[in-house]
Amino acid sequence: MAALAVNVRVKLDASGNAALAAAADAAIGVTEFPVAAAGDPINIKLFSAPGTFFMTANAAITRGNQVYPAASGKIAPAGTTALPLVAKDAATADGDIIECVPCFKGV
Repeated sequence: MAALAVNVRVKLDASGNAALAAAADAAIGVTEFPVAAAGDPINIKLFSAPGTFFMTANAAITRGNQVYPAASGKIAPAGTTALPLVAKDAATADGDIIECVPCFKGV
């Protein structure tokens, strides 16, 4: 595992370690604290956990819009497969950290 920033999407790599999720990767959750180096403890809020998620935007995102996975573990305002999350806050630029709320279509 390499260094990981706070509030980025992570996946499990082939060895079962946490790794930064790319746009096309299936992520398991979001880092809650930064990780400096391999072997350091990591705290991940799994997507199966209740509550909201703090995530890093890659561009401006409008409050209330569904979000999409992006490169470098970030989220985007558009893409091909939406995450089951809605932006509770607005992001104005790349690197903004916003709170996202789970959403369920058809409910």
